[in-house]
Amino acid sequence: MLSARVLSRTILLGVLAVMGLSGSAHSDPLGDRLASSQTNWRKDMGRFRIGVAAPRITELNPAEIARLKSAYATALGMPVELVILRDIPALIDAQATERIDYAMETAAAYAAAYAACECVEPLVAPVGVDGSLGIRSILLLRKGVDEKDLKSAHIALPGDAAKASGFIPISTYMLAGNDTPVVRDNFINAGSTENAEKLFASGKIDGFFGWVPASGNERQPRGGTLSRLTRQGLAKDGYRIAWESSLLRYGPHAVRANLAPEAKLILRRFLVSLSTRDPETYDLLDRVHGGGFVAVGTDDYRLPLKMLSAITGQAKEL
Repeated sequence: MLSARVLSRTILLGVLAVMGLSGSAHSDPLGDRLASSQTNWRKDMGRFRIGVAAPRITELNPAEIARLKSAYATALGMPVELVILRDIPALIDAQATERIDYAMETAAAYAAAYAACECVEPLVAPVGVDGSLGIRSILLLRKGVDEKDLKSAHIALPGDAAKASGFIPISTYMLAGNDTPVVRDNFINAGSTENAEKLFASGKIDGFFGWVPASGNERQPRGGTLSRLTRQGLAKDGYRIAWESSLLRYGPHAVRANLAPEAKLILRRFLVSLSTRDPETYDLLDRVHGGGFVAVGTDDYRLPLKMLSAITGQAKEL
């Protein structure tokens, strides 16, 4: 007769065997299916679809496009298709409807895509050659202009509020708790940052929104708009920075959130090492920043989502 302890152990082993939890080589159908889906993601996808807005692709010749496609195809071990979209809104729509797997976009475009579907995930973001990770919007005012009462002041935006150049300063300024009616009704559109700088340097406006590169731990703003004003001969004691935003990261390279984890890992490693491993291909991919790529996550893009909410009035949390 079996002892109580042996009998209990025998019953326990039987239950574990039925549940598929014993230490034997018992097959787990669900686990097998999950493992198979992770292994076969290339076969399931067929090709990897990279979305590009039409204005961006015109910067590259056919040989350069072929080189970029080859670099991605080699890294992923699968065919790559370049999906050309007419503009940024079309790119956002293609992401939200999962017609593309990957895109290079602005921070504002990423926020719009996330707000539309919560189905995109940032992998990497550019680093400036100066080590910057993004920018800060700044409000420059002439001496004697009170930032607490701008209703009678002539303040310029660098662009239309519907475009990134105007959207970024307006939304970040509103997030800081500043007077919304003033932002919407009293600021003028200078057409471009360069034109706003010229108007300010010539004394035709009282202030304007500019930008400076930022890393998050800089001691004082420098570069960007400030450097260009100096080159135009405007003395630094003739104006002041009345307000500056939080760090806005450079736009990410983002993928479908439900892309296979292995594919995400491959892409992140490929991009982070690209500037040192293959500088020529890196230069084709990013001709603006020059400092390589760094891994990022959703938390790095909370600010642009809040900016979008400030403009639309629709809150969306990451």
